Amino acid sequence: MDYSFDGSGGYRIPTGINGLDVQLGGGVPPGTTILALGEPGANSEMFAQQFAYGGILNNEDVYYFSSEHPVSEIIEEMENHKWEIIKHIESGNLEFIDAYGPRFYNVLPKEFTSNLSAKDFLKKGTDSINMLKATVTLKRENKYRGVIDSISYFLRTYNLNSVVEAIEIVSSVGKATGAVQLILMTSGMHDPITENNLKHICDGVIEFRLRERGSEIERTILIRKMRGMIVPNRTISYVITNKGIELETTTRVL
Repeated sequence: MDYSFDGSGGYRIPTGINGLDVQLGGGVPPGTTILALGEPGANSEMFAQQFAYGGILNNEDVYYFSSEHPVSEIIEEMENHKWEIIKHIESGNLEFIDAYGPRFYNVLPKEFTSNLSAKDFLKKGTDSINMLKATVTLKRENKYRGVIDSISYFLRTYNLNSVVEAIEIVSSVGKATGAVQLILMTSGMHDPITENNLKHICDGVIEFRLRERGSEIERTILIRKMRGMIVPNRTISYVITNKGIELETTTRVL
């Protein structure tokens, strides 16, 4: 599916979030690594799941690297949106990489780990950042996209230089293969220098924000930057529906 930006921006890859693609003139450039910086409760995780499903709809293979949530929980949430992902998992188009479970193998009761597959058992004690590097550098034959949920775990566990190096690998592989990749990060959890380092490294930055307006909560995104593009100069409201995140596509006068 071909998109162009203002008729001269070149090929664009749709994110899978329709309202966002409208704001971006069809999608994002191939090889773009996007940082999704979200406040707790802003539903940036849903955005990541929708982004992953958008890859499937665009006939891409998808990897979903989860260090913050059990894979079964993510699959259940995606199924609740009526996104038919099981068949894509079975066919290999959608691959979940579980970096969450191995963190707790040694502390969970035996009944939770007794039915581990041989593949999962081998991950026990695996260094998470090496697992991430192995995931993003794996040779893939088809066009693909990836989700890393989330980089905040790595920032809590490893020093900043190690995390920056890992993200630089993510970005360089994306540029070499044309893959678009989304990295989640929790805003307000890390110091400003750390946030700015990651904003600088990534090609695109989308911030998810919450604000109280009377008795209601207003959710907005700010597209802070996107490589090679002129981004909207305003925040964009969005709502949470049973179909996922929906962005407004018209300008509202306040």
